Amino acid sequence: MMDARAMLQVVVFALVFTMLAKHQVWGETDCHHEKVSVMLKCKNSIKIGGPYVRPRPGDKCGTTVQASDMSCVCRVLTEHDEKTVDPKRLVKVAGRCGKPVRVGSDCGSWTVEQPPSSSRGHP
Repeated sequence: MMDARAMLQVVVFALVFTMLAKHQVWGETDCHHEKVSVMLKCKNSIKIGGPYVRPRPGDKCGTTVQASDMSCVCRVLTEHDEKTVDPKRLVKVAGRCGKPVRVGSDCGSWTVEQPPSSSRGHP
């Protein structure tokens, strides 16, 4: 029969293994499928280079963005994703579709900045 010390070691090992094997951080949602969907449905608006294509209300891109947690999508944007996706455009699309990403949060390797003031010389 196992003594208390050996039993405790087994329990601690199992606990550590479970914590390390868990893909998703506790308390954080998994939005990989949302990211893939946004990248597919909004590719013309968020691609690197070329003219920006503004999403229209009710189109596939807009409805996908509205149904997605865009802060999470930005958080899980990888360096590999950024070979085809412009994080600044992704944030712009999110804002235009009513799902703004908070200033100061990360979108891939880019930190979301305060948009420029629209006052242009007005007091």
